[in-house]
Amino acid sequence: MSESNPGRINQKSQTFSCPSCGGRMIFDPESQNLKCPYCDSEKPFAVSQRTPNEYDIRYAPPVQDNAWGDDTHTVRCNGCGAQIVLTGETTADFCPFCGAPHVLEDQSKSGIAPESLIPFKITKPVAVEAFRKWLKKKLFAPYKAKRMAVLGQITGLYLPHWTYDASSVSHYSGRAGHYYYVTVQRVVTGPDGKRRTQNVQEQRIRWSPASGVVSNVFDDILVVGSERLPAKMLSSVQPFDLSRLVQYTPEFISGFGCEKPVVDVQQGWEKAQKIIDREMTRLAERDILTHADVAEVTHLSTENSDVRYKLLLLPMYLSAFTYKNKLYHVLVNGQTGKANGKSPISPWRVLVAVLLGLAVLAGVLYLYMKHQNSQIDMNEYHFYFSMIKDYLAG
Repeated sequence: MSESNPGRINQKSQTFSCPSCGGRMIFDPESQNLKCPYCDSEKPFAVSQRTPNEYDIRYAPPVQDNAWGDDTHTVRCNGCGAQIVLTGETTADFCPFCGAPHVLEDQSKSGIAPESLIPFKITKPVAVEAFRKWLKKKLFAPYKAKRMAVLGQITGLYLPHWTYDASSVSHYSGRAGHYYYVTVQRVVTGPDGKRRTQNVQEQRIRWSPASGVVSNVFDDILVVGSERLPAKMLSSVQPFDLSRLVQYTPEFISGFGCEKPVVDVQQGWEKAQKIIDREMTRLAERDILTHADVAEVTHLSTENSDVRYKLLLLPMYLSAFTYKNKLYHVLVNGQTGKANGKSPISPWRVLVAVLLGLAVLAGVLYLYMKHQNSQIDMNEYHFYFSMIKDYLAG
């Protein structure tokens, strides 16, 4: 279902109070209900599985104070400037992006409300375990950095993403290459060590102009609405199963919070167009290859129509720690539990590993030399060979 003029449904005021003890209830990824952290009471809430609305790119939705729901507010980090949307009386003791403790109330509007989201499926203890397993694999990370990372906070946060649909038609021009072979003479060295002239076949390409039209329908081109984290790091913990999208309600972000989009609709569309152009170039090359051996596209002109977008939230656990005045991040996919990030590297650990590798190589070379003289126990040789193979694999 699509709408040309987006109007957000105003969320009813929610308090998320526990019916048993009156405490503030938060979303529980395990039960997919609201749960009280004080008495463990659970409270289900309505979840809509309807197809998310997609909006015409020509119409910008109005920014409403209560677009995310009456029970939401925004805080801003004085360190990195990140804006986080929270529910109810929830406060932020530190920034999930930079770890700074100076997080203050922000009076600005929350902005365009998300159309849908993927709820958290991974609980915080599971995310912490995934984070620790990832950290253990970082053999070259300094011990002190690992200790600081483990002591650091890990926060569940929804990151904003835009998706775009478009019908695209591209006119292209370029070159079509066809292989042909010519006989050339080359001077080669024979088995007897003598040099002689020999006829060989050499491949060449005959180019001819090529042009045409290709088309494609794009669905859900994903563009991150955040600029706080490197795009490569974010993509390393994907994919997300977008078939699990549900309609946004404030209950899902209770106890988690969301980053407010810093990439607006039009900026996101500019990034999506670059993705479209790369794919249309690939399709144009493939079109040329239907009648050629090699292809080269030199010009591409794309027209996009029926462009529609939606804003959605994707769940992520984020840990930030500082080592030697440099900020490092580790991410855990809140739907799948996949972890990745960046950690510092100890030059001393690298040096030890290199010296160990050289020592093992020297040992293998020594055993090989002995083997050449038929003075080696082959079991000993295989033992050292296994050592170096395991070292290179690990």
